[in-house]
Amino acid sequence: KATVSVLYCSTLKHNNMDQGLLIAALSKCANVHHGAGKLSVLGDVIRDLDGEALLFTDTNGYGPCGAEAYVEGLGEVRQKMKVVQYAGKALPLDEVEEVYDRVKDLTDVKLIVAIGGGTIMDLAKALAVGLSNKASCIDDVVTKKVEGNTIDLLFVPTTAGTGSEATTFSVVYKEKVKHSIDHPTLLPGCVVLDENLVRSLPGPVLYATVLDALAHATESIWARGATDESREYSQLAVKLLTTHTLSGYQLGSHLAGKAINISKTTLSHAMSYPMSAHFGVPHGIACFLTLPYVAKYNYEATEETLSPGYTPEMLEKVFGMLFEAFAVSSIEDLQGALLGFLKRFNVPADLTHYGIKESDLEMLSAKSINKGRSDNNPRKAEPADCLQILNTARG
Repeated sequence: KATVSVLYCSTLKHNNMDQGLLIAALSKCANVHHGAGKLSVLGDVIRDLDGEALLFTDTNGYGPCGAEAYVEGLGEVRQKMKVVQYAGKALPLDEVEEVYDRVKDLTDVKLIVAIGGGTIMDLAKALAVGLSNKASCIDDVVTKKVEGNTIDLLFVPTTAGTGSEATTFSVVYKEKVKHSIDHPTLLPGCVVLDENLVRSLPGPVLYATVLDALAHATESIWARGATDESREYSQLAVKLLTTHTLSGYQLGSHLAGKAINISKTTLSHAMSYPMSAHFGVPHGIACFLTLPYVAKYNYEATEETLSPGYTPEMLEKVFGMLFEAFAVSSIEDLQGALLGFLKRFNVPADLTHYGIKESDLEMLSAKSINKGRSDNNPRKAEPADCLQILNTARG
């Protein structure tokens, strides 16, 4: 613990963020309450609520981050809230069903609050759709066509990486296979970014989520689904995340979430899912282990190997954006900057550290090709390409 604490303190910068960058970021965050102490917004909203609020939170982080003390100190307002805690690190469908069984008979829920990381926010989204549709189980939400969410959402991230508070989708796992629940009504109407809630995070947890945010921002710039708007969010996100301040991590994560809500992610994320499912590699780290090598793989694409609709001119443009955002001038420097994050956060970059053997790579490669992620990459990818990237990442 002492080692984590010292590393955590030495990694963060404590000087104020550049005010021009802060103003530019906040101008893109219309529904966001940002700043230390902004959790007070929750009490104001609940006080005026005509009905019941359902609060989902993380069993392990709810107390240490300070949110529990705040909620329990709300007096009569607290009586309007039903608190449901979840201890999981991911969302296997059977565990989601267990939580849903505890709340599906509630009839007066007017607001769903999520205080936690991406897992908690994704849980809240999935259950919001279930409750809105009076679904008998969440499997129906995953496998059948249902309507969207009709319940107001207020999200309070207590990590700095997933960006789930800025996206319309929720991820659950059925038999270790990722499934997305996606609907415009899953975008929360109110978001609170209170840096006080992030201060208690253990270093490794903070770093894993920041790596996820940086992967979001990087992939969103080159994604086939990117737009001028999403790339603007992404470039700002990279600049914020590289300030190495808590405020920069929070706002950068949020803007990266807004970016992938438009563009979606690409090959690095596609390759991360089987690593997390089969070897327990934390999601943000799993994304980042291949990111430097996917960057070079994409940069070296030819006209023949680019995905349909992508041109060499587009590729040159997006890598120019990446070089500018990371303040580098070459692909080698970009790879160095990305690997530098792993070194800064003391995260092993070699796949062997995570128990991934050479004999596992073909299975991981085959499972890395999926609709909506690998096919959103600017360069076409087949299992053989993924295998080459994984071999490089093994060191």
